[in-house]
Amino acid sequence: MSSIALICEGVSEIKILSYIINRYMSDDVVVNAIQPSLKTAHGQEKQDEEGGWLQVLNHCTDEVVKDVMAANEYLVIQIDTDACIQTNYDVDIYDKDHKKVSDNILYERVCTRLKQNISEDTWSKYSDRILFAICFNETECWLLPLYYENDAKKRCATSNSIYILNQKLQKDGFGIPEKAKNSPEAVNVYQQILKKMKRKDIPRIAQYNYGFQKFVEQLETIKDDIEEESL
Repeated sequence: MSSIALICEGVSEIKILSYIINRYMSDDVVVNAIQPSLKTAHGQEKQDEEGGWLQVLNHCTDEVVKDVMAANEYLVIQIDTDACIQTNYDVDIYDKDHKKVSDNILYERVCTRLKQNISEDTWSKYSDRILFAICFNETECWLLPLYYENDAKKRCATSNSIYILNQKLQKDGFGIPEKAKNSPEAVNVYQQILKKMKRKDIPRIAQYNYGFQKFVEQLETIKDDIEEESL
């Protein structure tokens, strides 16, 4: 049985990625939350420590990577791009002519930033076992095609994704609290949303967000190895 460790911005991202991994790969894959760690209280999993993009970057070090890879076959590092120009994230979204770079260039710049504090030796040793889940601009953007696949504009939206999702969710009497997306109440909503995502849907809906598409491509590269271990 294979194990995949997660370093993410928050518990909502952990829930989304865990679901995608288990649906796309196998329910037998064990997903271990490294950052943020989770605790169970009153039957619900809660975020047990501070999250956010800075904590993700702080965990991208030799020491953490070595410890994680000693106990897991794979590591997924997730980060949103919406804050990438902020100090300490420091990823430029513009080219030399001050035009926004393409998604593939921004993706590579964020990958480079995530590897910044990992030595070449450590990266060369584990690079084939580390996957990046880089979300343009927010992880919730990956969920939009579940509700808007016939709306070419909204299914590809990369901002205000929680607001756009809530436009649909509120018709069913629930929604994601925008200022508490990692609360137990929000996690319950994400779990309801994810029930709409079937294994066969994943490659199709991933095409609408560059980061999601790249993540699925990486899952595909390790899929055979994980399925062999599950036999």
